[in-house]
Amino acid sequence: MRTGLPSPGRARPAARPLARGAALRTALLCAAAVAAVSPVRGQSDQPASAQEPGGLLPFMNRLPELIDQHLPFLAPGGTYWFYGRPHVGDPFKGNYFRLDGGGWLKVTDTVDLNAGAQGFIWRDANEGDRTRYGLYGMNLGIKYARPVSPSTGSAISVGVNYSSPVGRPPLSLVDGWRHTDPYVTYARPLVPSLKIVGYSSLGLDLLAHSPLPGTFGVNVLHSNSITFSVGATRQWKSFVSSLTLSGATSELVSNEGRQVFTLNQQVFVPLLRHRLPRWHMIGVLGARATDGPDGRQFGASGSVNINFKSTP
Repeated sequence: MRTGLPSPGRARPAARPLARGAALRTALLCAAAVAAVSPVRGQSDQPASAQEPGGLLPFMNRLPELIDQHLPFLAPGGTYWFYGRPHVGDPFKGNYFRLDGGGWLKVTDTVDLNAGAQGFIWRDANEGDRTRYGLYGMNLGIKYARPVSPSTGSAISVGVNYSSPVGRPPLSLVDGWRHTDPYVTYARPLVPSLKIVGYSSLGLDLLAHSPLPGTFGVNVLHSNSITFSVGATRQWKSFVSSLTLSGATSELVSNEGRQVFTLNQQVFVPLLRHRLPRWHMIGVLGARATDGPDGRQFGASGSVNINFKSTP
């Protein structure tokens, strides 16, 4: 699990033997179990009330855009969206600007693909404080999602994401490892009348060396780990709020025995939605508390997410 930017001065450790075979077998068994026990249902199996414009299905289909891209996305095949995540840093420290961008495409009613890249404008302390720009990362992913129970409106997804550092970024921007992240997620309405939806996720973070150097961030595990998250979100009249507990442990899948836990509260406020229906500009306010190998951390954040979707 990766939280925040790597911090300067914490060099990447030497290679150590990691239990990747066991972790991969665990991921494949989880995916097989989900596929075996989940009945095959189409999007039309959702209750009519859930599919109405004011129902829960449109809200649940926005959760990957807002909270966690692992969550089920039940839009029909051919649906797509492009996203941009600008991050303005501290110009006095030379952390000027980062941009995460990419897109999602529903190839069928149940399968979607995603790809993205990350760019930077940064002052590099390792090159005489010279201001540099370019790409520092890329990611690919595939996800299979389908409804589970028409009576409850629940849905499940199984997928895998891959990310890798690229180019010649400053050491403070990357950890220097490639990450393969298989996962299983589940979402269901908890209180439909109040538009409260619960969600949970279980996955793996499998590390492999890349040719690029890097540094790990504070409270980021340095080896293979099991990841999880559980939370709930509510759609209010003018905004969406969520509370998520996430964690990771390297106890069973590596020779390290470390854990990290984060409690994250977020509020999503739509901007310009009525003027530009297919453009979703979202203001995000967040507060988090983390407890891990490097101690406890508390922080707050604010950002803007920009999405262009094939349908409003």
